[in-house]
Amino acid sequence: MTSKNSITKNIFYKSLLTIFNMIIPLIIGPYASRIIGPTYMGRVYFSESIYTYFLIFATFGIYNYGLREISRIRDDKEKSSKLFSSLFVIGMLSNLLVIIVYLLFVFIKFSNQPQFLVLLIYGFTLFSNVFYVEWMCEATESYRFITIKTIIIRSIYVIFLLILVRNPTDYIKYAALNSLLTFINYLASFIYIKKGISFNFSELDLKKHLKPLFIIVIMSNASILFTQLDKILLGSYAGETSVGYYNTSQMLGSMINYLLLSIVLVSIPRLSNVLASQGRDAYEYLLNKIARTYLLLLLPTSIGVLVLSKEIILLLFGIKFAQSIPVLQVFSIYMIATGLDYLLVNSIFYVHRREKLAMLLVALLGLLNFILKVILIKLNLLDHVSAIFTTTISTWILVIAEYTVIKLKLKVKVSLLTFDKFKYLVISLLFIPITLIIKLYLHKFILIILASIIINASLYGVILLLTKDEVVLDILIKLKLIKHN
Repeated sequence: MTSKNSITKNIFYKSLLTIFNMIIPLIIGPYASRIIGPTYMGRVYFSESIYTYFLIFATFGIYNYGLREISRIRDDKEKSSKLFSSLFVIGMLSNLLVIIVYLLFVFIKFSNQPQFLVLLIYGFTLFSNVFYVEWMCEATESYRFITIKTIIIRSIYVIFLLILVRNPTDYIKYAALNSLLTFINYLASFIYIKKGISFNFSELDLKKHLKPLFIIVIMSNASILFTQLDKILLGSYAGETSVGYYNTSQMLGSMINYLLLSIVLVSIPRLSNVLASQGRDAYEYLLNKIARTYLLLLLPTSIGVLVLSKEIILLLFGIKFAQSIPVLQVFSIYMIATGLDYLLVNSIFYVHRREKLAMLLVALLGLLNFILKVILIKLNLLDHVSAIFTTTISTWILVIAEYTVIKLKLKVKVSLLTFDKFKYLVISLLFIPITLIIKLYLHKFILIILASIIINASLYGVILLLTKDEVVLDILIKLKLIKHN
């Protein structure tokens, strides 16, 4: 299974998928939150955060490791088959072991708690992970299949959600539908992959994969020491409702960030392949092109979310979730930091097989974040706003540390502080006074959001055109809107 799509087509399919995945939660997320309410939704999110800790060890870093390693050898069918088989066996064993530990933990710790049923449902989701081979789909750049499959399955899911979830006590049905969606989605990908590649269990060497997988499982799950830690501590010390306020903003921020991360996600297999086949110069050229395109979109989007946080929360979720507004404002700044972190880690550390170094940085800054949370707890100041604020500080320090190591130790020529990238932030800051002026004349949330997006996006585009931005001109050339000189 080799890639036949250009990176432009891959970005198109991935972006289409991500837009769909963003639109659907924007429909069902507010619907479910309004019906179920912050307390019961907080119960679901709190249970989910507990499940996520076990999921980290169940997946065992196979997604990131498999994506990178298959990308390097995807043209060799025999090698790909052997590696796929080895990773599938490791994944099956790790998932089954974690499922046993998870169920024991749930029955011992939560058998008499209100989260018990939700946690049992997530036990089935852990079982579904046995069939998780999405990394193989992405390594072979099968984005067309992923997009079509997801659109069909999630559309059916929305129909059942609207039929079954009608009152606050239906939060159990909501969790069950999410679990069933995961199972069907993973099973469909497994069936698709098995049509193109066979298992090859001859000469299995599981041991050689364990060390890099262990390093990656820590590195690729930085949220265990950041946002996941926030939700666990909020649920334990501030209550489930606080988790509801926190997760509502995180859901919005994550959806938007994931859309933008499509650029990075689809480029990882290509970057690995280019570095292995064409050398460092070609890799660095592609890396800087991807980084600049990503920042062109990330910075204005984050500033836009910052100035429209109030309108977005109240329009989508209602006054019951008003306390999520300051959380989303801080999340808009966190989005920039976590986006840069993802770019640096996945496009540089992983591609160069320096996960151990990245893991050390994440562990140190994760420890700092934990210490900050303990201080907040001791001072009785931990809530949904202070939790994301300290996490944002820790993540920005992490990004600075990663960038410093990349420049001084790895010697990779990637530039994030040049004028051509800094100008994206300068232009985006104009959104703040412009949006404040719009709010003086418009008072309906939907009109404020639409007017702000149209005016600010138009201004941003015009300035980039007038300054002859290379990324914009390159996009226009590919779309054949202008001629190449």
